Amino acid sequence: TKQEIIIANVLSDMGLRYDTQVPMSNYIADFFISELGMIIEADGIYGHLRKRDVRRDADLMRIYGVKNILHIKENSKVGVRDTLCQALNKLVDEENQPLP
Repeated sequence: TKQEIIIANVLSDMGLRYDTQVPMSNYIADFFISELGMIIEADGIYGHLRKRDVRRDADLMRIYGVKNILHIKENSKVGVRDTLCQALNKLVDEENQPLP
């Protein structure tokens, strides 16, 4: 889709290595960044069915190596980049938290 092309371009511009259309259990992830354990789903402006996504995300989070899932609804390069940057910054913040 057009949105997937934009996401791929942003990931490439950021120097992130990724795979597309990755089979995972009974699902196919739009993008998977293995070094971050991040699945990216291109949801489009309407998103997917929320109830179905909650179950799907829970199933995917049980897979070894999957640490987080990002749903992107934006369809512009700037919007995709902003959403991705926010998610990456959150990951960095979480990793830098002191252990209890």
